Amino acid sequence: MAGSKKNLNKKSAREIKLNSPEELRKMIAETAYCLAEQRGFEGGCQLHDWLEAEARIHRIHGKAV
Repeated sequence: MAGSKKNLNKKSAREIKLNSPEELRKMIAETAYCLAEQRGFEGGCQLHDWLEAEARIHRIHGKAV
């Protein structure tokens, strides 16, 4: 039974609702930072990182970019 309760308490990424534009911006910024980190923070890719992060967040939450 405890395992079932644990699964009920976990929320998937699709279940998390974005309550404000600021929350959305924060999630995009954090994702863009992770993308930059993965490529070693090489310069000149900030816009690409941001747009890719936007697309990923919107895809996860089922929204069009």
